[in-house]
Parts: sequence; structure tokens; C-alpha cells
Amino acid sequence: MASLTSSVFKERFLDAFEENEVLNVTCQEIASEIQSGHAKLHAVVEELKPFVTEKDVTMREKGISALSTILSHLSKDFLNEAELRFITSFYCDKLRDHYSIISAVLRGILAIVQMDHLPKNSPEHLLRGLFENVQCQSQLLSERKNIYFILATLVEKRTEDLKAMGPDFIYGVITTIDGERDPRNLMLLFSILPHFMKQFSLGHLTEEMFEVIACYFPVDFNPSGTEGVTRDDLAEKLAPCLCAIPEFAEFCMPLIIDKLFSNLRVAKLDSLSLLHRGVKIFGVNGIKNHLTELWSVLRKEIVPGGDSELKNASLKAVTSVIDVISSNIKVCENFIDHIITDVNSSLYDVQLSLFKPSVELLECVAMVNKESCIQVLKIIVPLCVGQYSTKTSITDKIILIKTLNNFVKIASDHGFTIKDVPELAWTDIPNLYLNELSTKNMELQSKILLGLKIQKAYLNEAHRILFYDKICDLIGINYNEVKILCHSSLLSFATLYPHEISTLIKEKFQLNADEKKTEIQTCKLEVLATVAKTYKLGIEVLPQIVLQTNITNTDISFTALTCLHRLVATENINYDVQYYLYNECNIIEKLTTLNINPTDQRLDLVLNICRLIVRSLTLEEQQNVVNKYFPILSDKNSEVDAALIMNIFIPLRQNVDLAINTNLLQNLYNLALNSQHSNIRLITCKFIAVILNKINDNNECFQRALSYFKEIINNNLNLNTNIKIMQAAASLQIWLTKAIITKGSSDVEIFLNELTNVLKHDQIGQHIAQEYKILTNRHEDSLVEENFCNIKIFYKQRVFEHLIKKNSEFRNTSRQNYLSAVVQLLEEIPLKLLFMYLTKLVPLLIESLSLDNEQIILLTLTTLNLLLETKHSIFSDKIQSFVPRLLKLSTYKMMRIRIAALECLTNYCNYPTIVINIYKQDVLEKLLIPIDDRKRLVRKAAVNARSRWFLVGAPGTMKEQ
Repeated sequence: MASLTSSVFKERFLDAFEENEVLNVTCQEIASEIQSGHAKLHAVVEELKPFVTEKDVTMREKGISALSTILSHLSKDFLNEAELRFITSFYCDKLRDHYSIISAVLRGILAIVQMDHLPKNSPEHLLRGLFENVQCQSQLLSERKNIYFILATLVEKRTEDLKAMGPDFIYGVITTIDGERDPRNLMLLFSILPHFMKQFSLGHLTEEMFEVIACYFPVDFNPSGTEGVTRDDLAEKLAPCLCAIPEFAEFCMPLIIDKLFSNLRVAKLDSLSLLHRGVKIFGVNGIKNHLTELWSVLRKEIVPGGDSELKNASLKAVTSVIDVISSNIKVCENFIDHIITDVNSSLYDVQLSLFKPSVELLECVAMVNKESCIQVLKIIVPLCVGQYSTKTSITDKIILIKTLNNFVKIASDHGFTIKDVPELAWTDIPNLYLNELSTKNMELQSKILLGLKIQKAYLNEAHRILFYDKICDLIGINYNEVKILCHSSLLSFATLYPHEISTLIKEKFQLNADEKKTEIQTCKLEVLATVAKTYKLGIEVLPQIVLQTNITNTDISFTALTCLHRLVATENINYDVQYYLYNECNIIEKLTTLNINPTDQRLDLVLNICRLIVRSLTLEEQQNVVNKYFPILSDKNSEVDAALIMNIFIPLRQNVDLAINTNLLQNLYNLALNSQHSNIRLITCKFIAVILNKINDNNECFQRALSYFKEIINNNLNLNTNIKIMQAAASLQIWLTKAIITKGSSDVEIFLNELTNVLKHDQIGQHIAQEYKILTNRHEDSLVEENFCNIKIFYKQRVFEHLIKKNSEFRNTSRQNYLSAVVQLLEEIPLKLLFMYLTKLVPLLIESLSLDNEQIILLTLTTLNLLLETKHSIFSDKIQSFVPRLLKLSTYKMMRIRIAALECLTNYCNYPTIVINIYKQDVLEKLLIPIDDRKRLVRKAAVNARSRWFLVGAPGTMKEQ
């Protein structure tokens, strides 16, 4: 060994060389000292010189490794050109050294190529040294990865410097990457290569470059699970490499066609994806010589098109090809003519099996551009019109009208009509449709209506007048699809021709107080509500609809309210319907004066309309509403009045001043506990919860109201007298608890404990268990952010975790209540959260399946089915508990439970054979009973389950985890 001078750095290196982790830390420290100016790089290099020149390879490797680590921790702009020129020369020299030090050398080169001041000629020196002295594919995975990183960095940052190398650089890259097999390195390479090939002229090495990449196509890779890379990941990254430059067309197109003839489905899909992506780059010149052969192979995937995925991918590819070659009119016309010629014979009869796929193909061709559309229309329109005039079968006519509709729409999307095509000027599609609209077949009528709606912008005035007359005749029809299309057609025409529809409404759909038939008034109201979605007609008809809400005929009133609710709940209307109803129609005041009782079917509609309108108001407008209606809530008024005002107040903004006084609290208490109507009690509970949720915890009103309601709840729960009042008190406690939980108050645990303890109550424990899901119900519409409530994101998790922790506290009679509450929550809890508690949850699921409670069993099976799909190991471990119970439940008295149990058994077939094989014979034997079940759906589920279990252990199934 060379003599070592006594030096601080030398001593530190000697100590660090004993262990790699210590060496890394020491090098980081030294790099920081150099960066800060407390040490000089040349001094450190001087101290390392004896090591990097040491005859002993191991010591030499440590010295170079130390230098490379130091360089990697220096900032990119720290070293100047002279220093980097010296270091580059050093590393170029070391590339010729012993193979065992190459790894350390590569790490050093990777560090210096990222430096900002790397001299202009250094990239060439480094790469020439690398290409000449390092056989990339003979290196270990990590070394190859570093080589690719070096290439990527230089290609990205030093493109111009590398171009000076000419073909030598291209050849070096080809030699370097040729034969790479590691999926992670391939992902890296496939990310680099497209940019590389676009920046550097490949010249005579173009074919060789393509072949090096093409050897991976189509990707054949089965991940072991350690790479973190899938086959689809590789395929997605590889495709841009194969079509990176136009010059690849002469090699890539034959490759695509060859693989499309393959029997491997994945090879076809990859080829179609590559074709779709590649033609845009190859251009018309790159693909025109391959069009005939390409179409012949695409055709067999499209017509008849048995595999829908391959068919859709092929159609997409055809569309891309036509889009690209459309720049050459002659080539494009010939290609489309070739397509039309091949499918023409399949278009002469709609009953032919190839008619539908042929039409779908032509639709895709027509969608590309106006020219391709015209070329297709010249063929398809005469065929459809000719067949329609001779066909007598309604089924055939429906198919033909549907086909025409599609092409009419495509032409309309391109901005022209069929009649605009000179060769088709003889056609009169609108007249054909209007004449056929009198057909008695409802399905055909609906297709014709849809076609006329598509042509709305191109119908002349005479056509439109005739169409309006037909609409008026059809609009009262009972066939729902026709009625919906009549309404949507009126709305479409109202957008384009508002004056015409306004006149039509006044003539045909004016509401008449003398009208005796409810059906006619109802029909007119629905029409008015439809056209009210446009502003010009909305301001004309909305006041009329509002007037009908207070009419004596409750059916008409109900329809008017339904129409208004539909309007205020629709989001894509082009004007503010809520604002107009509130300010111009005085809707809130009119609805609050309606004579409605708690059981009236109109009550929910009124409540929802008012809530949606008040929610959209400004802070000032909401305050005006409160000032006007708050006295009604404080005084003793009818229950319906109180419910309506509470509902109006639910969507108030938090800054609205709502004075909570004693009278209000007492009225709310009476409504929540003593009302004879469940909907009034529920509305009151929701209102109390919303108000408490919005008030700050430190507010005196909040503390007073909370104390007041807690006291009356406790008093009523402890009386043990009137069971209905006790249940109402318990329901109020649930809503109070939800208000506290959703806002994230500090008293959450206290409230959850108190509520959970009620599950042990002899008389109302079961009632609480049934309503426990209110705490996390996603369909609840009051305590939501849209109503300006405080909603914390993890409140559901808190409820679930709290209940799971209480498992040990429930015994004997209260046990079923607890399990019921747990199962009720499972529907609302995210799967990730359930995974966290599976060890505690699974025993509860097993226990729940043994209860004599249909609702609990069904909910448990529903959750279990979802969890089994995850293939979690805990269900393998507990299979001896689940399978016997599921077999027993497969003959349960309730049909839905039998089906759910059979579906769970089917899901168990996805588990390793070694786990489930022991139960195979028992399951096959016992499933013979549900196979003969009296219900068809049960028999179907049983056959599916038994078939899957019969295949357990067969070749190709999962034998081990």
C-alpha cells in the first residue's frame, strides 16, 4: 500500500472505508464542507489520490466511490469548467480500469453530467469512453440504469454537443440499449427514446434503431410483483418509440399489419393502438402504400366484429387513417370507396347480420370530416330511403329510421343537410318523417320525433308548422318515450324559434280555468314547465305555473309543484330560475299560504322548492326572509306552517341572524317529541341539528339550546312511560349528536358515549340501533355543505371507530342492538377504513350472520360480498366460520338473503385452491338444494356458484397465494 500522510481527510476516509453507510455519511459531510468553503475540493482530491491510484482494486474502488459520492452532493453550479474538465479526464481514464470499479465510475459520471458548467467537449469524451470501454448489457441492473440516466441527462441538456459525434453517437446508443430486459430499465429507456430520435438524425441507422425497439413489440411480460411495472405500462411507453419519427413508417406499418394477423388478442390491441397513434406522425406518404393491406386486416375485426373491444379499436384506427389521408383527396376517396365497395352488399337488407356493423363502420367514416360524410351519404341515403318505401315490417322501418337519424346528425354536426349534397337534392327527409309521424307504432314514432329534433335547424317554416301540429296531437299520449321526446323537441325549437313556440303555447297550451279534465291541464302544465327552461318563454309561463299551485284541484296543484321542483333542481338552465321565482313570482309567500296538512303528498314538494330557492339567495335576501317568517316559528302556529318555516331556515348562511329565544326552543321541543306526524318530528330534528351545527360552540345561544335539549331528552328517556315519546327523544339525541360530530366539537366523545349507551336501553335500544346509520347517511340532505353547514371530512371515521371500540361493553340482550348498529354503519364507511379494522370487524360479521334478524343478515352479506372481492387473507383464515354459515343461509326463507349468500360463496372461489379445496365436496352437495329453488333468480345464483366451485382445483385456477 502507498504511504499515507497524516491528514484529517485521510484519517476520515480510512475510518469510513470500513463500512459503506459510514462512507456515505462522511462523503455527504465533506461535500457540505466543500460547498460552504470550509474545505477545498482540490485538497480532498489530493488526499484521495493514494486511494484512487492504489494497486489493490478494492481500495481503489472505495476511493473512486468516495469521490463520486462527494460530487453527487455538490450543487449543480458549484464546479467551474476547468475543474470539470480535469474531473472528466479522470473519469474517462477510469473507464478503462478494472470492471469492479465501473459502478463507482458511473456514479461519478452521472454526477458530473448534471453540472451546469460542464465543458462543451466533455459529453463527447465521456460517451466515447463509455461506448468503447463498457459493455452495457454485461453490467448489473443498477449500473445499466446509471448508464441510461447518463444518456437521458446528456440528451436533454447537451443535444447540440452530442450532435458533433454524428453517427457514432447513434450507434453507441443502439449498442448500449440492445438486449435490455429489465422492465424498470425499459420504462426508463422508453421514456427517453422518443425525444432522442426526434432530436438526432438517424440516417443509415434508422432501420437498426427501429429493430432494436421493435423486438419488444408486442410486449410479452408477466410481472412478478416486485418490479412495480405492468405489461400495460410497458406497452403504453413503447408505442411512442415505434412511431417517434416519420422515417419509421416503412418499418412500423408492416409490423402493425403482421401483428394484426396474429392470433393473440393483446397483439392486435397493441397494434391497433400503435396504428392510431402512428398514422398522425407517419402522414399520408408514410401509409398510402399500405392502405389496401391494412384495410383487409382491419375489416375482419370490424365486420362482423365479434370482439367489441377489438372492433372499437379498429374503428378508431380507421377514423385516424382517414383523418390523416384526407389531406390527399385522391388517396382518401379511393380508400373510402374501397371500404364502401366491401360493405355495400351488406346494406341492401336490414335483416342481414352484417347490416349493423357495416352501418357502424360507415358512421365512423362519415364522422371524420365533411368530405368523407358526403361520400358515405351518397351511398347510404338512397339505400335507406329506398328500403323504407318498400318495407312493411315495423321492425325494419325502425332500424332504417334509426340509421337515417345517425347520418342526419353527423351531417348536421358538419354543418349541412342531406339535401345540400347535389346528388341527394331529390330527397326530402323532413317530409318523409312528418308523413310517417302519424304511425300507430310508438317506438317508430319516437325514432321519427328524434330525427326531426336533430333536423331542427334545417326545417323550413312549413315543416315546422306541420311539426308543431303533430307535437300537439302526440303530447298527451301515454307512451313515456314519445311524451319525453315531444317535450324535449319543444324545448329545442324554443331555443331557436322562441316567437313561434310562444305563439304555439298561447294557442294550444293556455291554462283554462273552465277546463274540467285534469289530464288536459296536467299535460299543459308539463309543457309549460318544459319551455320555461328558456328565459324568453320562462318569464311568460312561470307566473301561470305558480298560480296553479294554489288551485282547488290537488292533482293539478301537485303537478304544478312537481314542475316547479324540477325546474329549481335543474342546474343547466341558462337563466336564474330561483331568482325569478323569488323576486318576480313571490314564490315563497305563495307557497307558505297553501292549505296543506302534514299527510298531504304536496308537502315534501313545497319544502324542497322553498329550500332550493332560499339556498340560492344572497345573505341580505336570506336575512329578509328570516325577519319576515321568524315570528311564525316562535309563536304557536300549525305544525305545517312551522315545518315549512323550519325548512326555509335550514339553508341559511351562517352569518344570518337567527334569534334563538325560549319560545322557539319550547315550540321545537313540542314538535320534535309530541307531534303525531313522523315527518314533522323529523323536520324538526333536522332543523335543530342544522341550527346547532352552524352556531359557534362558545356562543351563549348554542350552550343554552344544547343544555335545554339535552335535559328534556334525558328526562324523557328516564321516564320509561310513553314508548313513542321515548323513541322521539332518542331520535332527537341522534340528530344532536350528528350536529356535534359533523362540526367537530370538543364534546364529540361525550355525545357518542351517551348515544352508544342508549343501545343498552331495554325499550328503545333496538330503535336507536335502526337509526344509528343517520350519523353517517350519505343521502341525508340537511346537514350538508350545500346548506352552509360545518362538515369535517373524517367525521364518519370517528363514529365508526368509536362504535368498534365499544364491542366489549355489550352483552346478552343489548348485543343484537350493538351488532345492528355496526352493520348499519358499514354501508357508509369507505373500504380503506374497513381494511384498517378487519381483524376486529370480521368476528362481528360472523356473529351477525348467526342472528335471527333478516335486515342485519342481509346488510352483513352485502358488506361481506364487497370485502371478499378484495381477496384479503383474513377471509382465508376465517373460511371455516364463513362457508358453513353461507351454506346455511343459501336456503334461508328470504330470497334476497339466499341470493346474497350464494354470491358470497361464488366470491370465495377467487381464493387459493389450497384454502378452499377442503370445502369443495360439501359445498357442491349442499348447493343442490338452492339449484331447485322455486325462485328463478336464486336458481341462477346457485348454478353460477356451483359451477365455480366445481372448477376449484382445475388447471389454470389459483393454487396458492
